[in-house]
Amino acid sequence: MTATHGVWPGELVHILDGALSRTRRCLRQSAPTLSLHTFNWMSSLSRGAPLARYFTHPRAFPLLLLPWWLEGSIRASPSREFQRDLVYSSVNGYYAVRLIDDLMDGDKPPPREVIPALQFFHTEFERTYTRYFPFDHPFWEAFIDGWVAGADAASRDAGLEMIDEERFVQISAKKTVGARVPLAAVCHRYGRTELLEPWYGFVELFGAWHQMLNDMVGWNGDLDAGRTTYFLSQARASTRSTDSIAEWVVGEGLSWGRSQLRAWMDKLAVAARGLECPPLVAYVAERQTAIEVEWQRLIPDLAALSRLASVMR
Repeated sequence: MTATHGVWPGELVHILDGALSRTRRCLRQSAPTLSLHTFNWMSSLSRGAPLARYFTHPRAFPLLLLPWWLEGSIRASPSREFQRDLVYSSVNGYYAVRLIDDLMDGDKPPPREVIPALQFFHTEFERTYTRYFPFDHPFWEAFIDGWVAGADAASRDAGLEMIDEERFVQISAKKTVGARVPLAAVCHRYGRTELLEPWYGFVELFGAWHQMLNDMVGWNGDLDAGRTTYFLSQARASTRSTDSIAEWVVGEGLSWGRSQLRAWMDKLAVAARGLECPPLVAYVAERQTAIEVEWQRLIPDLAALSRLASVMR
């Protein structure tokens, strides 16, 4: 199978392109005026690049890859028809969550004309599964558990003024648990519900690692916007004033964050091997290598900045 975009199977990228076209087509047909504003917003997220690249970016959460790999571990190859619907549902679910997140952050809220698209995205996310599961199927309990748990975590996280490791793991890092929904669909479709808990466990571990990385990369924007993160909470606990947070980040913060990432990555590697899914194991190893390469490139700059900060004290 040809691979593109790093670990992405070429066929899955093709399915993703089709799902995005389907979203645009359905929205245009049902809401012509809303579609114009929404397409512009979607394009802004990918900064003018093809929409698929937003989902296949090396740092993106593997929302679409995980169900593909899970189904591939259950049967000889994933069902193309089923995966087309899974990807379409997940893409719409992602845009629904992204709209809510951008509104909650308040930094760069979406245009008011785009907000009603939330109704379209949620409808398409949910109704796609009705093709496979009747209303009384156990899948719907898993659907509600994953979808609402992510919403509850986002709500709790927004009200936190300080985040320690326990709160980070139990609240902040669980904002991505909506990714359990397509995994539940795969397991219920093939009668392999014993796989739910171990795959859910991986999602939660990866959510912590992914959120920590995002918080480290975006610390300056979060600080300017007044957002609370685990990384910035550690900074505030280790410094005497807001002015010295940048010094902490350069001097010890990034190294501290790196140790946190390494600890979660070690757990992720063990969890991936336990799922007996070679592509997932390879993906985790690739992410680990990429982070280490970036860190080695960053070390000389950090050392220079740290020396400069010492001189200016």
